[in-house]
Amino acid sequence: MRLSVVSGVLLATSVGLAGCTRASFETEPVAISSSMGAVSCQLYTAERVMWDHAVSWPDKMAKSEADALCFAEGKRQQQLARG
Repeated sequence: MRLSVVSGVLLATSVGLAGCTRASFETEPVAISSSMGAVSCQLYTAERVMWDHAVSWPDKMAKSEADALCFAEGKRQQQLARG
């Protein structure tokens, strides 16, 4: 009996999480300025800053650098939201 209860809980949890996608946490894309040019960032809710990433960046900039700028912008917005 105990195994069937645990299995039921696991199944309910996996079904509930299956409907969650990153898209449901997205905010409107944000454009930020850098010394190399504009970077477009896809930010997520304040609880999901670790997902923030660049969707476009200047050719002379590495994606990792653009992602770092977007992550920093997400953290900045998170701090503003928390007051």
